[in-house]
Amino acid sequence: MLSDAGHEVEETDVPRLADALDCYGKLVTSEFRSSWPRIRPLLTDDSARHMELSMEQMPPAGLDEYLRATADRHAIVRDWARFLAGFPLVLGPVSTEPPGDVEVLDAERNERIGLAIRLCTATTFAGVPAVAVPTGVEAGVPMGVQIIGPHFREDLCLAAASAVEAALGTFTPVG
Repeated sequence: MLSDAGHEVEETDVPRLADALDCYGKLVTSEFRSSWPRIRPLLTDDSARHMELSMEQMPPAGLDEYLRATADRHAIVRDWARFLAGFPLVLGPVSTEPPGDVEVLDAERNERIGLAIRLCTATTFAGVPAVAVPTGVEAGVPMGVQIIGPHFREDLCLAAASAVEAALGTFTPVG
C-alpha cells in the first residue's frame, strides 16, 4: 500500500537500537530516581508501578556513567539523522506483541513490554518524529504501525500515515 502511494519500501535495521534503550534507561531512571518523591504523587498507581519496576531493573547511573550516557545520546541522535538521510521514512511496529493481560504488571511483564515497544522508545530517545497508525484489532485490542521520519519532517510521517489510513480505513478506538 505504501508502494502504491509512491513510497519506496525496503527492509533494513535501524541504528543502535540496543544502545538507545540502554542510554534511555540510564538517563530516565536516574532523573526519575532523584525526583521520585515529587513525581510519584502525580502518577496513577499503574504508572508509578511501571516506573518503580523500571528503576529496579535499571538502577540509576552515577555521575560519570550519566555523563557518558548523555554523550552517547548525542551520538545516537546523529546516527539516526544519518540513517534517515538514506531512508526518509521507516515503517515499524508500535509493539512486537499484543498487550496481553493489562491488569498484571510484574517485573517480567514490565521488561517484556519494554522490549515489545523498543522501537517507540528509541525513536523518542532519538527525537525523531513518528506517528502511530492503527492497522487492525487483535483479540479486541488495537494493533498498529509507526511511521518514522527525519528530524523536522513530521509532514512526511503524516502523509504516509494518511496513505495507510486510506488503504486500511479507520478503526474505532476501544471504548
